[in-house]
Amino acid sequence: MNSMSSIVRETNDTFSDMISALDASFAVVEFDLQGNVLSANESFLSLTGYREDELVGQPQSILLPDDEESSLEHSMCWADLKAGSFKRAVLPRITKSGKRIWIEATYTPVRNGHGDVVKIVKIATDVTAAQKKMFDLQGKVDAIEHSHVVIEFDLRGNVLRANHHFLSTMGYEENEIIGRHHSMFVDPDYAKSTDYRAFWRALAKGHHSSRQLKRIAKDGRDIWFEATCNPVFDPDGGVCKVVKFAVDVTDQVTALIDLKSILEASFDDIDQNITTFDRNKGDVVASCGKAMAHLETSTMIGSHLTSSVDETMIRMVEFRSVADHVFETAIEGDVAAVALEQAIDALRDAMKDFPDVTQQIDFLEERVDASTRISSTLRSELTEMLSRVAIVSLAVKKQSEITAMVTGEMHGVQTSLESAQGGLASMQQTSEQLAVVAGTIREAATVLAR
Repeated sequence: MNSMSSIVRETNDTFSDMISALDASFAVVEFDLQGNVLSANESFLSLTGYREDELVGQPQSILLPDDEESSLEHSMCWADLKAGSFKRAVLPRITKSGKRIWIEATYTPVRNGHGDVVKIVKIATDVTAAQKKMFDLQGKVDAIEHSHVVIEFDLRGNVLRANHHFLSTMGYEENEIIGRHHSMFVDPDYAKSTDYRAFWRALAKGHHSSRQLKRIAKDGRDIWFEATCNPVFDPDGGVCKVVKFAVDVTDQVTALIDLKSILEASFDDIDQNITTFDRNKGDVVASCGKAMAHLETSTMIGSHLTSSVDETMIRMVEFRSVADHVFETAIEGDVAAVALEQAIDALRDAMKDFPDVTQQIDFLEERVDASTRISSTLRSELTEMLSRVAIVSLAVKKQSEITAMVTGEMHGVQTSLESAQGGLASMQQTSEQLAVVAGTIREAATVLAR
C-alpha cells in the first residue's frame, strides 16, 4: 500500500513538473464549452496585455479580430472542438492595446472521467515576427506572380507548374504542359544541341542563368523573354527544382529586328552618299584652290595698278603745276608785248623825221607782231592743254577710286574664299563624323544580329 502511494505521489510530482515546464514555456489559456475564459497563465497575460481579472469570465471574442469572430470557419472550428476534435492553426489575435499579433496554437479538448468534453485548453506561442516575415515574403512572391511569367521545372526539365501569364503568353492550358519537358518550348535543333544539355546541367548544379531567350508558342510564334532561371534549394542545401521568372519582350525585340533590317537595307545608300559627298568635296576643294590662285594673281596686279595710278596722280599734279607756271609766264609775255607795242608807237612818233630809224622801228615792230602771234598761239594751246590735263586728272582720280573699289572687292572675295575653306574643313569633319556614325550603326546592327 505504501508502495502504491509512493508511485501515485511520484506520478503526480512528475505530472506537476510537466505542467510547470509547459506553463513556463507556453502561453496557456482555458475556455469552457461556450468559449468563455476560465484561466490564463502569466505568459498568455503578458502576450495579450491583460490582467487576469480583466480576462477571466470574458468570452474569447474579446481576443478575436472582427472578421474572424463572425466567420463560418470559426464557428465550425469551435463546434469540432466541443465534439472532441483536436485543432492546430496559426491565428491572429488582438491585444488589449488593439495591436494585432499572431499565435501558433494547439486547441485540445479535455474530457472528464466519463469521456465527456468539459473544457478546451489552448497552448500557444507568439509567431508574430515569423508571420510578418512570411507575409513580406509572400507579398514579394505575389508581386512577381502578378507581373512576371513564372514556370517551375524539376531537375530533369519537366514542368511542375506555370502561372497564368506564362499560359496566356504561350497559348497553352495548364493540363497541356504539366509533366512535359521544357524542350517543347524551344527550337528542335536547339533542343538537340550540346548548349541546351549544358544549360540544364548547370541549373541542376545550382548555377543561375539570366539572359534573353527565344521560345516557341503553341501556334508557332516566336516569343522573346528577358528571363532569369533560378535553382531552388531544399533545407539540406540541395537543388530541388528550377524556377524561371521572365518578362515578355517580344514587341521590343521585334522592333529591334525590324530596325536592324532597315539599317542593313540603308547601308548601301549611306556608303554611296558618303562616297558622293567625298567626291563633291574634292571638286569644291580643287575649285577653291584655283580661285585662290587667281585671286593671288589679281591681287598682285591690283597692287601694281594701284601703285601706277598713285604715281600717275603724282606726275599729273607736277605737270599741272608746270603748265600753270608756263601759262602764267605766257600771260606775262602778253603784258610785256603790249607794253613794247606802246613803246614802239611812242618811238615811231618821236623818230618820224629820221627815215633810217623808222625803218629799224618797222623791223622791230614786225618782230614784236610775230612774237605776239606766237604767244597768242602758245596761250591758246596751253589753255587747251590745261583743259585736257583737268580731264585726265579727273579720269585718273576716278580710276583711283575704281581701283580702290576693285581692291576692296578682292579683299571681300578673299574673305569669302577663306570662309569657304573653313566650310570645306567643316564639310571634311562632317564627312568623317558621318563615316563614324555609319560605323556605329554597323556595330549596332551586328549586336542586334546576335
